[in-house]
Amino acid sequence: MNVLRLTATQFLRPMATGRNRPLLLGCEDIAGDIFEVVVKLRGREVSEKTQIAELASAMLADDLGIDVPQAAVVDIPAGFELILADKDAARAVKASVGPNFGSVHLGQSFTTWPPGRAPHGHQRDQAAAIFAFDALIQNPDRTAKNPNLWVRSDRLGVYDHDQAFSFLSVPIIGGVPRPWDTAAQASGSFRFLEKHIFFAPLRGSAFDLDSFEERLGDLSDPQLGTYADNVPADWREGNSLCEDIVAYLSEARGESSTFVNFMKHLLR
Repeated sequence: MNVLRLTATQFLRPMATGRNRPLLLGCEDIAGDIFEVVVKLRGREVSEKTQIAELASAMLADDLGIDVPQAAVVDIPAGFELILADKDAARAVKASVGPNFGSVHLGQSFTTWPPGRAPHGHQRDQAAAIFAFDALIQNPDRTAKNPNLWVRSDRLGVYDHDQAFSFLSVPIIGGVPRPWDTAAQASGSFRFLEKHIFFAPLRGSAFDLDSFEERLGDLSDPQLGTYADNVPADWREGNSLCEDIVAYLSEARGESSTFVNFMKHLLR
């Protein structure tokens, strides 16, 4: 994925949904090309680690063949808040000067995935890949109440990964649970997946994770290096999350077969 480097130039509107109340901003790249971007502001209790997790998750999803909006690092210039009439949004923007995570807006040609719908046909393979992706990044935030899914024609896509990789940020007794480790599998560390929006619909059904397994196993050192290289220095200061994510995924690629077999076991 080519991560865009943009500067915010226009306030369009607040987004109607989103726990962190993101804004839709008009942004420009160095060539003057214009993009509409959903921006999660650091000034709204979005930590640097959260922004790292969002960016790394978007790049990983793309590398694993899962549809995801194009990621961007959006610079909010000093004084940008002066164009906002909404005082709450203006305060948040003022506190977010500098780089913020954003996703290029999908436009109008998509719908959100309604709770209760079951994937059909080739969508089952996509749904299984999304389930495995969320198990890999240990994302508990794709449930029936909060699907964080979009659909365009017959294609499924994902967004919103601010809770991904949180297990690398907090001390855990016994160490980081790895979904390819048999002890971790038996410990109950992955019970959160039972609430995943695709857990029940996929159980006992036919799906194919061969492409996911191949892509995970083929992740190269240069690919993983770009995950860290694209993270602004401001976000990396005082934490090692970039390095920890790269190390975790480096280990995961060597255990791709064991990991996928665990996914099949959960969905048997």
